[in-house]
Amino acid sequence: MKKIALVLFVVLATVLIASCSTVKPVAGASGVVGRKTGEASQAFFAVFPIKGEGGIAQAAKNGGITKVGTVDIRINYPASPVIPYYIVTTVVTGE
Repeated sequence: MKKIALVLFVVLATVLIASCSTVKPVAGASGVVGRKTGEASQAFFAVFPIKGEGGIAQAAKNGGITKVGTVDIRINYPASPVIPYYIVTTVVTGE
């Protein structure tokens, strides 16, 4: 019984401290990878934005990009799956 409880505790602890990151490409840009990179992040609680500006225009501005080549969206999920908090980062490359 103690071994089962220990295994369940370890599994639960691992799930609670694990975090994930997903990267998705976005269509609509020229597809030419440039020398410059810009990022913009926005934090969400559930589906409600709580801070930051994570759009393509802001990411291009942050990187000094005038011609966007590629756009990727990176989503970082929380360390705890119980809390619905995540950060969406827009990554653009171009000239």
